[in-house]
Amino acid sequence: MNYYIITGTSSGIGEAIARKLILERHSIFCISRKLNESLTDLASSVQSNIWYFEADLGDTGKIPVLMDEIFSLMEFQNISAIALINNAATLDPIAMAGNYDTEELAQHIHVNLLAPMLLTDCFVRHTGSLKVPKSVINVGSGAATSPYAGWGPYCSTKAGLEMFTRTTSLEQKSEPHPVRILSVLPGVVDTGMQNKLRNSDAADFPMKPRFEQLYQDNLLSRPNEVADKIITLIFGQLPGESEIIDLRNL
Repeated sequence: MNYYIITGTSSGIGEAIARKLILERHSIFCISRKLNESLTDLASSVQSNIWYFEADLGDTGKIPVLMDEIFSLMEFQNISAIALINNAATLDPIAMAGNYDTEELAQHIHVNLLAPMLLTDCFVRHTGSLKVPKSVINVGSGAATSPYAGWGPYCSTKAGLEMFTRTTSLEQKSEPHPVRILSVLPGVVDTGMQNKLRNSDAADFPMKPRFEQLYQDNLLSRPNEVADKIITLIFGQLPGESEIIDLRNL
């Protein structure tokens, strides 16, 4: 039995991944701030195992308890493969330095960087002795290496997540039963985040016209297409040696 823990399943890429894995009859643990009833209804209709946790990953102090609960629900003797997909992220604040809202900035760093680090830490600890394929997929961004004015927090947290991917991958290479850890760059995807950017204030995000043009020219990837590529990478053959994979090249 394959187990998957997926964050950010309320919409977009996370929802698309969960939907496909449910249809494949895998056991899924979904985490998002709000319940996605379409996923629970789908799982019920196809008699697939799903556990849904409504949780704010910005409240990082509760993550270890959440992960303890998730792993307590697993039948370890029946695990054939297990994965964590760190997809949840936020864009706010979209603003220039000097104009940040302090609480928004703290929440951003917690959700985009601290939460996936803690989730990965818990995953590695709970699965250390398992002699099965194990993977952590971090949904990254080209913004990790390309600065955008008005997007300082997002660029910074994605850069941090990319380096965390590299360091954890390095650590796991010396383990007897290592976890595969990857950062996947999905490109520009037609999700609620893109809609938020197109409706942002150009004074806060000067690159807004570029993203509006991408949308008008129908150049955005579809969440289902991205989900297919990510699922293929979780336990499948990798395209190279790097832990950072640009899905646009696949």
